[in-house]
This record gives sequence, C-alpha cells and structure tokens, in this order.
Amino acid sequence: MSTNKTKATVPVETPSGNKYLYDRKLKKSVLAHPILFFLARLKAKGDNINDWFDSQTGKTIDIPDAGTFSKEEVEYYIRKLQFLEVSGFFKEIAQDKILTRKLNVDAITTVLANLRQITFELTDSCQMNCYYCGYGQLYNNYDSRENKMMDFDTARKAIDYVNNQVNSSLNVSHKRDLYMGFYGGEPLLNFSLIQKIVEYVNQLHWEHNSIRFTITTNGLLLDKYMDFIKEHNFNTFISLDGDQSNSEYRVLKNGEPTFDRVIRNVELLKEKYPDYFKERVFFNAVLHNKNSVEELFNFFKKKFDKLPGILPLNTGGIREDRIEEFKKAFVDQAESLNSSKDYTKIEKEMFVKLGMIQSVTNFMFSSLDFWYDDYNHFFTPEKVPPRFPSDTCMPFAQKMFVTVNGKILGCERIGHEYELGWVTPESIKIDFPEIVDKYNAWHDKIRKKCQVCYIFNQCSQCMFYLDLTKENPVCDRFKDFNAYSKYAGFFFDYFEKRPGLFDRILKEVLIG
Repeated sequence: MSTNKTKATVPVETPSGNKYLYDRKLKKSVLAHPILFFLARLKAKGDNINDWFDSQTGKTIDIPDAGTFSKEEVEYYIRKLQFLEVSGFFKEIAQDKILTRKLNVDAITTVLANLRQITFELTDSCQMNCYYCGYGQLYNNYDSRENKMMDFDTARKAIDYVNNQVNSSLNVSHKRDLYMGFYGGEPLLNFSLIQKIVEYVNQLHWEHNSIRFTITTNGLLLDKYMDFIKEHNFNTFISLDGDQSNSEYRVLKNGEPTFDRVIRNVELLKEKYPDYFKERVFFNAVLHNKNSVEELFNFFKKKFDKLPGILPLNTGGIREDRIEEFKKAFVDQAESLNSSKDYTKIEKEMFVKLGMIQSVTNFMFSSLDFWYDDYNHFFTPEKVPPRFPSDTCMPFAQKMFVTVNGKILGCERIGHEYELGWVTPESIKIDFPEIVDKYNAWHDKIRKKCQVCYIFNQCSQCMFYLDLTKENPVCDRFKDFNAYSKYAGFFFDYFEKRPGLFDRILKEVLIG
C-alpha cells in the first residue's frame, strides 16, 4: 500500500464478539464469519492469501480464536473474500487526493454573506470567579482581563459591517434567523449597551434575514433585567452546573457560593413569565468532577422540567503547569453517562443533547451510503469533493465573535491569538488574503497527518485546540488502522445494543 493512502476495508469486532468487514470507501458493512474475518486481517497485513493457504498442510486448518476447520471450508471463504474484492472491497483511499482543499477569498466572502451569528463580548468583567472558566486560572490563551466595557461605537461598526455583508446578493439564506448574541464576562454588567444594540439593530433594514437576540448569563442580574429580555424575546442561556454541591466551582470573587441567588432569580423569571421560560430559557451546565450527567439530568428535569446542554471543560490553551490539575477536574461525558443508574432513561430523553449521541450520529452519517452532504454530491456521488484537513470551521461559517478589545474571532472557544480581524476606532479591518494565508499555512501543518488518519471523514477535531506553534502538531484523536478498528467496533456495538437508535436518528436528526 502506498504510504499516502489508507486501506478502505477494516475488520471490525464488537465487544460482544460479532465480526464485520466495514468498507470506508463503499460505506458498506457485512457480517463476517470468523474464517472470513481472519482472512481479511491477513490481507490487511499484506499477506498473499493463496500463498498462505498453499502453505497449510493436512486436511484441517487452525484459525486463531475461531477453531479448527476443514480446508474445504477455508477455501469457500477465500472465494467469498475474492467475491468481495471483485465487488469493490479492499481498495485504497487516496486521502492525499481528497484532503487538498485550499481556502480562498471567494469562499470566505460567501460564508460571511450567509453569517449565522454575531456575538459580542460586552465586557470582560464578571462578578464570579469560576474555577474552570475559560478566562481563568487553568488557561493562558486569552487577552488580559481588565474589567473593560465595550462601547457602542465598536458594536455599531461591527453591526454595520455585518449588515452590509448579509444584505449582499451573495446571501442565499433568505428568511433564516441571524442571531445577535451577548456574551462576557457577564454581559448584563453592560446592560446599557444591550439596550442600545437592540434599538439600533431593529432600526436597520435586513434584506434576507430575521434578527433574533440571544444572551449567555450567570443569572445574578436576571431579576433586574428580565423584563427587557422577555420583551425582546431573547433566547436566554443560563449557566448553572446543577444543585448546590454540583455548582461548587461557581463562586463570587470572594469565594462565596452563587447557587441560592441564581436559583432565586431563575424561579422569579419562571413565575413571572412562565410561557417565555418554557420556550426561550435554556441551561448550560459544564461537566466536571463535582457533578455527573445523571445529576445534571435529574436536577434540571425535576427543578425546571428542562434538559440542560452539557458542555465539556475547554481543552484548548491549558497552562503547562496546570495540566494535571485540569485532568483531575475533567470528566468524559460518555464515561459519566455509562455510570448512570438510569442510563436508558437519560439517553432516551436527552438524546441528541448528549455528546455521545452526537458522536454516534456523526459516525452513522459519515459511514453510510444513502445520504449526501449537498446537492453536488447527490448528482455526482462517485466524486469525492476536496476537503480541508481536520473539522475546523471555515472562518465565519458559524459565527463572528467580537471581543471587548475589538478582536474578531471565529468563535468564543478558541484562543485569542487566532484573530481574524479588528474593530478599530476608524473602521473594521478584515484582511481576507491574510486570513487565507494563515489558514492554509495551519492546514498544511496538519495535512500530512490527516491524510493517513482513518477518521478523516468523521473528524471532530478543531485545529485551534492543537499546538499550531509546532511544525508537526500532535492530535490525540488520530487513528491508524488498528485504532480505527477498535473505534468502529465501539459504534457497531452501540447500534447492536440499541436496535431502535438507528431509526430514531434518521427520523429525528436527519429528517426532523
């Protein structure tokens, strides 16, 4: 096999002992008899099957971990292997020919004209000092926090720029919601700017989009500003990590707990505006070593009849001297879910809100041959379109994030060193050719590794969580042939044990 190609067919064994041959190129799988499975593994190692068979003496052949079989039985499965080969199995995937896409200016301008969200970091000030905060003690990839407040002129320049872009003829997202988000720090500390932005945005003409406002808040000032938030029908995301003991990391600057104050405000909002609370209020909970998926599910379901969004600790920009500390606080969502007593109930009710189901869905859609990424793929299914390495979003594909310092980023979860532009006192400065050069250079750093990674088309790795200062960044999600066999086996086993899951994903995720 060429060093820049990967094997298409991978033998996959589930923890239950079921064996499959899964072809990544054809996106098909077949149940495999133990003999066929063994032969496929021989072939994967590069052995000549006929030479191996001719070397076997006697009337029977011992197949490791399977038993002893007659030569006639083994010969039958050799013919079956040959039939699969004729049918398209056991080819190679030229990932070096697929992961060739380069960013260009036209692509960025088109994406920007179809922007989904612009979010403002209204302030870097916050009443709280959460232990795991992405702008806190565990991280070093953010600009210094100086209790700044964004001014209206900065916000206005960004809004005018976006308004001009999305009103262009390149916008093909007619009638789609465009979200204006408020973030911090604690955005309600700069409430006067929220008022000004809402008033200004509502005065502008939006040719293609409907505007919807959204806010992420710690809840400490909800009692003061909930009337305005409700009046303008905000999507309100309240950060809370479960009950009082679960929320131990969410404290004030002086170390005092915040749980009672937040709960009091949330209950007031629910009592005053029950319909709004039901439709437009959501909870974000961070998973860590002070809570669990089960505890979060039970708390929010019982207390507010809500299902929380469960977020992992940010894995990008961790300080070298705090890595071990971070590891102690970090909890894997799948492991936490698996340890739940009511696993089945939680999975059934939370469904696609769970990272595990999102991973299963991603594997399913990227591993089957009856769905298409876009219309071009539908009309030319045999042609695999060029792709970028990794799963990094194209600039502005998801949102534009404007920091309190006027930096423009792709989102709030990546390091501040990866800016896409600036809001200056004079204007907006976004240099598209410079962005193209930066992204293509970063892509080039990881491209060779991605070209031999077996999950290249199932990747969920953002390159900004890698150390791009290195010439060859290390990716913990990299999978070679053997690692991919185990990886795929996990998902096959998941579907074996949940026969109704496949159909539910099709109906509620793909179609719904």
